[in-house]
Amino acid sequence: MMSVRICLSVLLLWGIGVSSAPAQPRHEIDCEAGGRFHAGARGVAFLVVHQGALVCERYDRGVEADEAWWLASGTKSFTPVIIALAVQDGLLELDQPAADILTEWQEGPERSAITIRHLLNQSSGLATNPRNRRLPSYQRAVGARRDYPAGERFVYGAVHFEALGELVRRRLAAADLDPTPADYLLRRFLRPLGIGVGAWRSVDGNPTMSEGTQITALDWARFGHAVLEGGGFGDVQLGDPDVLAAMWEPSAANPGYGLGWWLINPPGGAAEMRGGPQIAMHDADFPFVAMAAGAGGQRLYVIPQLDLVVVRMTRGVVDDPRTQTEAWSDRRFLRALIVDRQADRSD
Repeated sequence: MMSVRICLSVLLLWGIGVSSAPAQPRHEIDCEAGGRFHAGARGVAFLVVHQGALVCERYDRGVEADEAWWLASGTKSFTPVIIALAVQDGLLELDQPAADILTEWQEGPERSAITIRHLLNQSSGLATNPRNRRLPSYQRAVGARRDYPAGERFVYGAVHFEALGELVRRRLAAADLDPTPADYLLRRFLRPLGIGVGAWRSVDGNPTMSEGTQITALDWARFGHAVLEGGGFGDVQLGDPDVLAAMWEPSAANPGYGLGWWLINPPGGAAEMRGGPQIAMHDADFPFVAMAAGAGGQRLYVIPQLDLVVVRMTRGVVDDPRTQTEAWSDRRFLRALIVDRQADRSD
């Protein structure tokens, strides 16, 4: 563990891409307090990256840095990046009707109005069954009925992302490109950044888009830093920048959710999150946080205002079922890790 507090004005280098430091930083990182809170909830890996530099690193319970853990629904954060790459490659558009590609959706008005954006922000209206823990195949997701008009309601579930998997698979096949969306992401985004994936679950031979990737804490942090940089590294742009920016825009159906990411304390003051972590902070003094979250307490936090990426991982519900019921508070963790220096002086 590094020093207890790290001022966020210090210019540090890690990987590629460095942002200028604020002149009078308000916040500090308390590695010790954040790591202690994380470890107390069955955490095994804890990393903080500031301006591209690894400034906090901790492993517990016999875990090594090179061990990969299942992300569960944290996998959803990969899908909008796949869409950003496909838009950049001219394969599709974010707001085009999904029925342009999923042609069976053209047969009636119920699903023909669903756009790719609706699928990403989980307001497609496709029917979900929270009591069925079995992941749908691509084909089953495409065949799901529609319960609500597109864009009207946020309903959390795997079906939106698995339908997107089939949509992307068809466009890749038509362009004679990578056989699966996972292969495409690996070739176009992850491998160029030195990011590996330990495993990727599949259903009926297709990689699952809603959950099912296994990755090390350091590689998840690298992914977070890449999206924080908007996919831009020098003269190289990985993914359409407008789509990558849209990932963290609140949706009309749920202001606490963007495109595959949860939004904590977004500008304008989001209402309580619906269908996921209940953490809306309603605090103008705390920065906006984009969060990829998976069952068992898997977390990737990206904080653009502070140029900060935070990863905390457990063994996950597959390898440590107790994490399923372990109490975890994003709010308390972030409060412990990110210290408001002005509040300190006023106490």
